[in-house]
Amino acid sequence: MKSNIINEGIKFGLICGLSAVLIMFGSWTLGIKTYINVQFYSTFIPYMIVILLIGGFQLRKQNNELLTFADALKFNFLSYVIAAVIVAISTYILYNIIDKGLTQQSAEIALEKSRAIMEKMGSSEEDIEKALKSSKESMQDTGFKKILLGTGLGLIWDFVKSLLLSLVIRKEEKFEA
Repeated sequence: MKSNIINEGIKFGLICGLSAVLIMFGSWTLGIKTYINVQFYSTFIPYMIVILLIGGFQLRKQNNELLTFADALKFNFLSYVIAAVIVAISTYILYNIIDKGLTQQSAEIALEKSRAIMEKMGSSEEDIEKALKSSKESMQDTGFKKILLGTGLGLIWDFVKSLLLSLVIRKEEKFEA
């Protein structure tokens, strides 16, 4: 029986999105420093890629060990889109309803970390101040427009990851000549 690619994409998108929200709110409840560190490191820990690989191989298994590249791409990118929408809504709620001071607190910690990194790299005080001033101006709010823009830019990267994941999980029917 052929599995429904759309339903599986939605299911795994929900799993990825809810995982990200659990990580976001869980780390936030542990304090601002934990929240910032977890958000930073979760960017580099490929937990969604692992979830989508598991889902993709499961989907391929349900389809008699066959999954076209197009179907794999549809599954992966739909999952990323669903997860991104869930994360965007949750981020808006956290920053604009639950904890309105989170943007300012996050910005202060991020600027401190940026200063420390730039000092370690040997940047001049003038360059550090100029870079921090520019960064501070861009960190003033976490409104709907900024979250939407961030989500859109993130989806571009997610599409690239979807292409790569699709290459890994696809298995096309071979025809003999």
